[in-house]
Amino acid sequence: MSKRNIISSLVVLVFFIFFYSCSSGLDQSAAYWPRLICVVGGALSVINIGGAVLSMQKETDQKSIFPLNGGQIKRSLILAVMAIIWVALIPHLGYLTSSILLTAAIVLIFEPDRSQKHIIRDIVATIIFSLVLYELFSILGVHFPNGLLI
Repeated sequence: MSKRNIISSLVVLVFFIFFYSCSSGLDQSAAYWPRLICVVGGALSVINIGGAVLSMQKETDQKSIFPLNGGQIKRSLILAVMAIIWVALIPHLGYLTSSILLTAAIVLIFEPDRSQKHIIRDIVATIIFSLVLYELFSILGVHFPNGLLI
């Protein structure tokens, strides 16, 4: 387990370092929260690596270093491809429409019971989720240009 924790923590640490470097292009006030999250997440990753190294000295770990099995890798790749498609669709369909479509696709692809009742429930839940998210953005004052709303 310790080897898996080290590898996973390194991946997460690289993720936080990448987004910290991306936040350098933002205004100082706009970059405050992203940088704070990246610093805290990076620090927790380093602490986790340290704990895994200490526990690795106490035990022998014969498990695979890579923490994911084949099914988990397949689902992760499906989600990554869908995120890429979502980003590509935003300029053409708009933020809200592409978000609704992506959420519906994720819910329908990963639905274990594909009966009509569950599919209808998933579509209704997607629409409600999207409307709540849109209203939350409105309440928080996050406004998108009109072209991104449709």
